[in-house]
Amino acid sequence: MEEIANFKDTQISDTNIAPTLEAFARFRITDTSSIPPPIPVITINGEIISTEGNLTTISGAAKSGKSALTSFIIAGAIVKSSSEITDGLHGLTVEPNTEDKAIIHIDTEQALHKHQHNLRTILRRAAQSTCPDYLLSYNIRELDINQYQSCTEGICQAASEKFEGIHLIIIDGIADFIRDVNDPDASNAIVKFFEGLAVRYACPIIVIVHTNPGSDKERGHLGSQCQRKSESVIQVKSEGDVSYIEPKFLRMAGKGDIPQLQFTYSKEKGYHVDAGVKQTQQTNKDSERVEDILNICKQIFSGQKSYTYGDAIEKIMAATKKKNRTAKDIFKEARAHGFIEEGGDSNWRLSTGAN
Repeated sequence: MEEIANFKDTQISDTNIAPTLEAFARFRITDTSSIPPPIPVITINGEIISTEGNLTTISGAAKSGKSALTSFIIAGAIVKSSSEITDGLHGLTVEPNTEDKAIIHIDTEQALHKHQHNLRTILRRAAQSTCPDYLLSYNIRELDINQYQSCTEGICQAASEKFEGIHLIIIDGIADFIRDVNDPDASNAIVKFFEGLAVRYACPIIVIVHTNPGSDKERGHLGSQCQRKSESVIQVKSEGDVSYIEPKFLRMAGKGDIPQLQFTYSKEKGYHVDAGVKQTQQTNKDSERVEDILNICKQIFSGQKSYTYGDAIEKIMAATKKKNRTAKDIFKEARAHGFIEEGGDSNWRLSTGAN
């Protein structure tokens, strides 16, 4: 970062002197460049969502459950082990803060009493009796908008010095840092500001932004810039009393690898709790197909029957009335799911787990 900050020292001040590539060598990437792999901090279903030095955007309509999702994330970050979480979101994993680095949460929207209520629910999730020193949650909505950026920068600098680094930063919400979300210059500048903080402190920054009313599009030019610069955009939606996440843009994972995790408000506990995985039409179709393949295997291989690969394909064709190509696909899926296994005699039979 110091080298980049001092880039002006390498610029050519005399227009009569032609620049040389050596002046820009430190910015060049080759196949042999020594670049450490990104360190994942937040994953869903084992797939990378947030890494050190990058932005992640959480978007959604008003009251869709965005703050509830961040409470799951913060609770996962402040513990020493994921086993300490009382009510986590199954499938969502946050790297624990084992080094007691700062965890910074800045809210620009909530009333003070609501902010404190949310903080207390985070502590209950993490089985914490009181707020740990390194959890720094600030409500800055009383400040003038012109002070938001300098206040945030000051908090990050002081926190990094005191706790010898920052584990995670959450900004709820980024739109309040500028006066007009449709202003390209202001939008680009504020996203660049947070991107710079993420790089400077080698931590993920999660920014929260609203979607346009009645639309899945993040608000204004700001939303578009968040899309472009974030390594992940996770949208929070709701149906009735149940909220769920939907992957929108992912650089480190495929959308199909991220389940639609659900959560709903529990009156008994006073906060949102896990509600399983949203079952989509495709999910149901996939589940039905797997069940059908298992039944085909039982029909063909039950009674300790075993067949060569060629004979097995013939049996599948006869049982399903399908052609050779389809039968081979069924055999391949049955093997992938562990329904059948190959014995020492090279014959295929029903696996123990499929009985």
